[in-house]
Amino acid sequence: MKVSVVIPAYNAAASIKAAIESCLAQTMQPHEIIVVDDASTDDTVEIVLRYDGITLLQQTKNAGPSAARNRGWDAATGNIVAFLDADDSWLPDKLAIVSDIFMKHSEVQYMGHPYLLPGNASAINATGDLSIKSYASILLKNPYQPSCITARRSVPERFDESYRYCEDHELSLRLAHKYTCHWLDTPLTELGRPQLSAGGVSGNIWKMRKGELRVYTSIYRHNPTYILLVPFLWVFSLGKMLFRLASR
Repeated sequence: MKVSVVIPAYNAAASIKAAIESCLAQTMQPHEIIVVDDASTDDTVEIVLRYDGITLLQQTKNAGPSAARNRGWDAATGNIVAFLDADDSWLPDKLAIVSDIFMKHSEVQYMGHPYLLPGNASAINATGDLSIKSYASILLKNPYQPSCITARRSVPERFDESYRYCEDHELSLRLAHKYTCHWLDTPLTELGRPQLSAGGVSGNIWKMRKGELRVYTSIYRHNPTYILLVPFLWVFSLGKMLFRLASR
């Protein structure tokens, strides 16, 4: 299987080198590495240009991570597209393992896996099992972190570019409704910072919560009867935010 790597980057000069190096250090080399610069104002582009063989696509204006990932997805020429945020990195066997899964399991179209937090390599007890995530389970708790998502290039769906927060949740729910979302219980990504921590897109708790509320409001498009669930999901989401704020 040929795996195309798509790295969206915005003002990622401090981290893009580590992300690229983790791709180049793979035991199975990627078919191509596509970096989509989302109109950075720092030295991100200059750092990327130091590497030979990397495809650099540059957005003329900042359009958000969904648009950047979609542009890379559309430009990819491999069978499989693996996404990596510019402030995260992969374990060395990532591409070899996911490629083997896609090769052996033709039914797998979209797959995610757990991640490791910085300095916590032993924090997850992985089984290595391949399973299916139900629509309901993804609805209540999205496990699909962007740097852990791999999909067949032939999947026609794309990230909704109107989302700048929770775009991975929205895409995963849409795919769970139309197709099947698989889950490999093997951590293959190390985050550059914990989820919802300061400094990342997910660090703004209220904007992330508004993104989740928008995702919940949109589920009627999957099934009109789901509109009845929306008030309960809003209460659930706001309750999570209040609990997080109270725990600080």
